Amino acid sequence: MTHDRLVFGVTIDQIDQLSTLLRTITANGDAMTFCDTENLQPQSVSTLGEAILDSALAVRNILDQVNEQRLEQERASG
Repeated sequence: MTHDRLVFGVTIDQIDQLSTLLRTITANGDAMTFCDTENLQPQSVSTLGEAILDSALAVRNILDQVNEQRLEQERASG
């Protein structure tokens, strides 16, 4: 039998940041996918790609923070 249990604590601010970053990634990905490349300026693709990468790295950073917010550690120290 599998028991679901909470392992990590996530703040409201972290959830808000993740939501914003994922919307940024999605919007920029959509722009790259659905825009006619003939209408894009040469630097646009690299700018959109950089924004996607920066947002993805920020997501990774937040998830690393969440990984450090283990609830078991909080209970042990509190």
